Amino acid sequence: MWTAIGLVLGLGLPGVAHAAGGEGHPQFGPILFGLAVLVLAAKAGGLLVERWGQPAVLGELVVGIALGNLLPLAFGAQGLAFVRSDPTLRVLAEVGVLILLFDVGLEADLRALVRVGPSSLLVALIGVVVPFGMGWLVGTWLMPTAPGLVPIFLGATLTATSVGITARVLKDLGVTQSPEAQTILGAALLDDVLGLMVLAVVGGMARAAAAGTPEVSVAVIAGVLAKAVVFLGGAVALGHFFSSSLVRLVARTGHPGTLLIVGLALCFTSAFVAERIGLADIVGAFAAGLMLDPYGQGVRTRAEAASLSELLGPLSELFVPLFFVLMGIQVHLGSLASPEVLRLGSVLLVCALLGKLASAVGVVSRGIDPLTVAIGMIPRGEVGLIFAGIGATLTLGGGPILSQGVFSAVVLMVVVTTLVTPPGLRWAFRRRARRRGEHYGTRSGTGETSHHHP
Repeated sequence: MWTAIGLVLGLGLPGVAHAAGGEGHPQFGPILFGLAVLVLAAKAGGLLVERWGQPAVLGELVVGIALGNLLPLAFGAQGLAFVRSDPTLRVLAEVGVLILLFDVGLEADLRALVRVGPSSLLVALIGVVVPFGMGWLVGTWLMPTAPGLVPIFLGATLTATSVGITARVLKDLGVTQSPEAQTILGAALLDDVLGLMVLAVVGGMARAAAAGTPEVSVAVIAGVLAKAVVFLGGAVALGHFFSSSLVRLVARTGHPGTLLIVGLALCFTSAFVAERIGLADIVGAFAAGLMLDPYGQGVRTRAEAASLSELLGPLSELFVPLFFVLMGIQVHLGSLASPEVLRLGSVLLVCALLGKLASAVGVVSRGIDPLTVAIGMIPRGEVGLIFAGIGATLTLGGGPILSQGVFSAVVLMVVVTTLVTPPGLRWAFRRRARRRGEHYGTRSGTGETSHHHP
């Protein structure tokens, strides 16, 4: 098996260069076999860590790290460059990210965001502003010679909270109806929106800097922020007034599968438009989800037995893990042996933990445990990896904004924050139950399991 994997990664396999665009006719066989190996490995890793109570994204990332660091020891590193840089695999992984953010937009209930109350709003704001500021300060302190956008992007990678991971843990604990869980879920959803806004601004600044505009300019920041607000606001307005009409128009075809095609076409078109106006394509995918289903009710037609979000399931199972396993392959564990990189990763981890724990200050509603809420905001998960991946692809001064060492340090932060959250939340809810004299896991103690999905 290891020999087959080594061959597919291009280790001594003739023709892989052709598959990547070399001389002669392209050979897609190695790419297809490589795709099969990567998605199977990602699925195996996801299933394995789920048995240990961890989110699947962690297993997909770890499998990628293993492939990227163990295979070169056995077969040499020559062919691994094919997997890391092959344009076909990168496009497929990018499709996975767009589908993921499209699905997040479909499941976001804007009315719920209005109802979450002041605690969720304050928790989200503090959970974005404080980590961003700490990440920027750390980047400025530890990398004084780096371009000004590097510490800004480091701060951006610390802002997001993985609402998917947090929601899964809360559901497994059977506490989704507790006031703490509702506050966490509302704040995490707001974090997603605010994090995408931050990413839109930082990505726009990077593109402006690459085009010769000064790196940090108030006019550039204001311009990109205005684009993001108008773009997302326009998507919400269109969804409010026209989503039902669009779904009814699709339903008139009477053919199952039409809704999925129309939804994906809207997702990819919106991503294209976002990129054309200087925003990240994932902002466009998220906006498309809001446009089709602004209230998270589950878009479906009479011809469909499932909602659009459910129809996306098989595509998500294929393409989304591919992105995370490829992100793992980009990580060089050897770079973490560098004292500078290890120090950066350790300090970023401390900032990631403290930055979200500071959001406890935002809990102003009575009867809600602030520490429990703050722990629920810690995991970066897939959102942090997406931010890091964009930072590794955006170029500035002829190189990526996040160098290989910095990218590895960010991935270290993502892995640890994802690992500590499930046991942290279990401890926090047990502590909450003990303080209130309740039995953990009962209706009186933690609430019933809910099937609410943010």
